[in-house]
Amino acid sequence: MSGIEIGGAWISIFLTLCVLSFLYDDNPVYKLAEHIFLGVSIGYGVIEIYFGVFKPNLLDKLIDGLWFQRLLAVVPLVLVILLFSKLSRKHSWMARIPIAFLVATYAGVKLTGELNANLMTQVAESIPDLGQVWTDHGWWDWSADGAGVISSVLLVLGLSACLLHFYFSAPQSKTMQKISRFGVLVLMLSFGASFGYTVMGRISLAIGRAQEMLGLDRPPEQVALIHPRIATLVAAVLVIGFLYLWRKRQGDGHRPSN
Repeated sequence: MSGIEIGGAWISIFLTLCVLSFLYDDNPVYKLAEHIFLGVSIGYGVIEIYFGVFKPNLLDKLIDGLWFQRLLAVVPLVLVILLFSKLSRKHSWMARIPIAFLVATYAGVKLTGELNANLMTQVAESIPDLGQVWTDHGWWDWSADGAGVISSVLLVLGLSACLLHFYFSAPQSKTMQKISRFGVLVLMLSFGASFGYTVMGRISLAIGRAQEMLGLDRPPEQVALIHPRIATLVAAVLVIGFLYLWRKRQGDGHRPSN
């Protein structure tokens, strides 16, 4: 490993503890890690957009494209320039033209994409083929996470109950009230499962960071070079020292003068 990679591993451990210092309080050490993260993310996004979108779709066509490609590339170039008119109060209204194109194009693309990817797919998946399900899994298949006819019927009944729960136009009879309660139960189960999945994802991230700080996610030869446990100890001492000085400075600042 190079010295840059070893130093990057130490910096990664230090920034991890800086982020975890937020558990104590919102402090300058945490803000340092936050600002570095945002700055790196913005810089990475700018480079990705330049080399992935701006350069191949605009600059390359203006420089090396055919005459009609250059002519067509002038239109997005003008729209990009108009976006910078926001910097001027007098001419800021001109930025509404490219913004209108962006909003309309994005809405048109996302409308068809959302319909095909989410609505139609969800409708198709919500009407299972019971014959095919019976052939593949039978009534209930533990090896396939409970797939089967029973789970498919419960899916259709639960989805129908959830939709009827939000049908407020019809008067609520006793039957509709029971269906509505069942729909609420299904919604609560789905929300709980989503929340549990989110918590599991966050815990898996925390486990990954703990493994890095303990040197459990690298080969032994890399651990011998990085010494992650020593790096964790040094980073912890630095973070605790910064927090102590910051808290002491705050206390001195609020101390009444004689």
